[in-house]
Amino acid sequence: MSEPRIQYRKLRAPQQHDSVLMDPPLSDSQRLLENNLSLIQQSDNLQIFGMTLAELRVTGRKALQTAALKYTGGYTNCNNKINGERIFLSGHQPKLFHPGVWFKNILLAELAKKHSATAINLIIDNDLCGQHSIKVPQGTIETPIVCPVFFDRNGDSVPFEEAVIQDQSLFESFGQRVANSVIPEAGDNIRQFWELVNRSQSNNPGLKFSQARHQWEREYGIENLELPLSTVCSSREFYRFCCHLLQNAENLQTIYNASLIEYRKVHKIRSTSHPVPALECINNAVEVPLWIWSKRSPSRKRLFCITSGDETTLLDESGLTYGTINLASDKESAINQLALLAQSGIKIRPRALTTTMYCRLVLSDLFVHGIGGGKYDQLTDEITKQFFKSPLPHFQIATATVKLFADQLANPMDALQTIEKDLRDLQFSPDKFARKAINNVHSNSLALEKLIDKKLKHVQQEVAPADRSGWHTTLQGIHQQLRTLLAKDEEELKATKEMTQDRLKSFELLDSREYSLILFNGKTLLDLLVSGTKTP
Repeated sequence: MSEPRIQYRKLRAPQQHDSVLMDPPLSDSQRLLENNLSLIQQSDNLQIFGMTLAELRVTGRKALQTAALKYTGGYTNCNNKINGERIFLSGHQPKLFHPGVWFKNILLAELAKKHSATAINLIIDNDLCGQHSIKVPQGTIETPIVCPVFFDRNGDSVPFEEAVIQDQSLFESFGQRVANSVIPEAGDNIRQFWELVNRSQSNNPGLKFSQARHQWEREYGIENLELPLSTVCSSREFYRFCCHLLQNAENLQTIYNASLIEYRKVHKIRSTSHPVPALECINNAVEVPLWIWSKRSPSRKRLFCITSGDETTLLDESGLTYGTINLASDKESAINQLALLAQSGIKIRPRALTTTMYCRLVLSDLFVHGIGGGKYDQLTDEITKQFFKSPLPHFQIATATVKLFADQLANPMDALQTIEKDLRDLQFSPDKFARKAINNVHSNSLALEKLIDKKLKHVQQEVAPADRSGWHTTLQGIHQQLRTLLAKDEEELKATKEMTQDRLKSFELLDSREYSLILFNGKTLLDLLVSGTKTP
């Protein structure tokens, strides 16, 4: 039986405060980069819609760097020196994410500095906004609750790039409302960050968040560039990539779905939506792993295409047509047709696997993933290898765990387990608990010692089978006498167990690694994350 092409990888976020995961370890980064550069060189002659990959990478990377400098310079002093030879990328949705996600940006900067590369963080603004709130721990350390605090009214489910602030007053007051409600031990950390958010000239909440976070980084000396993915998607290089996918839609669908089946088999996944849904055919229309929507109706839809003769029609799953392009003749003309559609307000954006496929194949020498991306991009590797007949450069995985209340909390689990063991002993072997009580100078120590001795002598007797019932009754009587002497201890243990269970619930609420980075002191958090990159 042949080995599956996709291998199972067990990736778990670290659970301990101030711990990191880097796979491969940072000490292997030189070898990782060298392997990537070799893989990239091997793929130079790969043809993508009339252009070699080597040519596409030259123009695409230059456009990426120029756009990133322009965008970053629009809201901060940007004096970055561009290294055209090497580009390292990472990316995430412009959310108020937790420190583990932020660690990718920190490691990206460290790797770029180590290998003299340009570091660019892509703002993945084609994903949906979701809830306009963050979870905030409120109440007290002893009796916490976790409630959502909204930074804006929830509206239609639109991609980040289409979002605008609905309630300016609600948005501007968010920092103050979080500061007023958060558990005092968390500190008053959000005000400084929210001042940066409100200072941003953008009316897009995601861009306001990412610009404020990026300014925190640059004030600390982390000089990554930033760029929304939507800007990348307006380049001729991306249009060329899309044309290639559309022109080979049926072959891509076959490879995509077969690789997905194998991935699910290896990872024992039954869900039909995880890690991504299969590509469909609807009435001769073939699904391509891209999104499409219009500026007038910014509801994200799956992109389908139908080719008839030289013409390829673009439509969504509802059958709505967005335009027609000719992929069969002049390549540059087809790219111009996609560009004209974009100018008319038609948005074509990559889905998750296609995003990293394009970034790793065309734009970067090294891509830094979190755990989720690191898992699903095994699927991207297999699809790309079969579809393009070329391997993708390898990626770096990174995440960290930083707890908001690490200094204020102690895990009561050990104490609870000790209590539960003591209660079991009291029920089934009360002499074990009695010995512990005697060591702690119990008020009934003398009587307990006599009963322990009585039990010891009793169990050492040789008993005939006919007398076993009476022997057992006597043993239970000794146990009951011990329990009677320890009744007060049992009551106290039960009461302590309830209190400890409540403490455990509080601990589990506050011990989460998922609290937003804006609840932390910025400098203290960055100190921890930067120190994590020093791990070999």
